[in-house]
Amino acid sequence: MILLLLGLSGIFYACAKYGMPVDEYEIKGTITDSSKKPIKNIRIVREKMDYERGGDTLYTNPEGKYSIKLYEEYHINSGVPIRLKIDDIDGEANGGEFVSTEIDVKFTGADLVKKARGNKRGNQYVKTQDINLFRIGEGPWIMYGMPVAPFEP
Repeated sequence: MILLLLGLSGIFYACAKYGMPVDEYEIKGTITDSSKKPIKNIRIVREKMDYERGGDTLYTNPEGKYSIKLYEEYHINSGVPIRLKIDDIDGEANGGEFVSTEIDVKFTGADLVKKARGNKRGNQYVKTQDINLFRIGEGPWIMYGMPVAPFEP
């Protein structure tokens, strides 16, 4: 019994000292317009998951790039997609007003870039998700001469 308690205390000591390995998930990409030019200052909101207190909000840089990192908030085997809401919040300032959109991102085993080593780090997954936005009044959904405007409740 004493040996069992000593063994368990060693495990708890190691976890407290070194921490439990946590997988890292990164979604990154570039947001461009229909002519493939990067768009700056596009707002990206990662919706919160059921068990989280809040999601993330970030903006594209001058090259149209973004990156979101998740740690304990997500697990690849959960099967739950990560929802991103993409909005143009500065109107005409970045070359036109763009239609808002939402996408679901799901990690798979193919996104594994670094396997866990030892007990200090978990696996590292990276998903590249480039997004093409259309200006209001343009896009593949315009048919029969009827441009689409963004929905406003």
